[in-house]
Amino acid sequence: MCGNGRDKARQIRKEIEADIKESGKKLLVGKEKKVPMSKVIDYLNLDIDYVAKMAMLEKRINNEEEI
Repeated sequence: MCGNGRDKARQIRKEIEADIKESGKKLLVGKEKKVPMSKVIDYLNLDIDYVAKMAMLEKRINNEEEI
């Protein structure tokens, strides 16, 4: 989503996890480590409307290529 490699993605996830823990909330425990997408969007300061618009455009382009 932000064009970084695996190591940077892990670092970002760890920072988001630390922020969640500091706020007194708990993280889900499971086989894979996950954080809420809303926290990722906030962390990366993404414009969700723009992301949604670009995703729809990409979907339309991909669907047209398959025809």
